[in-house]
Amino acid sequence: MISGNRRGRVYRCPICGAELSVIRGGEGVLAPVCCNTRMELLGRSNTVYRCSICGSELMVIKDGGGKPEPVCCNEKMQVIGGNA
Repeated sequence: MISGNRRGRVYRCPICGAELSVIRGGEGVLAPVCCNTRMELLGRSNTVYRCSICGSELMVIKDGGGKPEPVCCNEKMQVIGGNA
């Protein structure tokens, strides 16, 4: 069973198409609702990067086909969740 409560997991509304992604997972049971309907857990995750110096994090929202290489504090950020 895929856990929907892990960093990077993506949920989609089957009615309007809205998507949201988990930024920080926890122990609870995540059950987001949109348009009065339970959102569907997709089989993909958004990639999350973290700066090892200052702790800043960012998430890839839409993959354009390239390979992002974000830099923060003059250092390449590390992949910490989602797809690498």
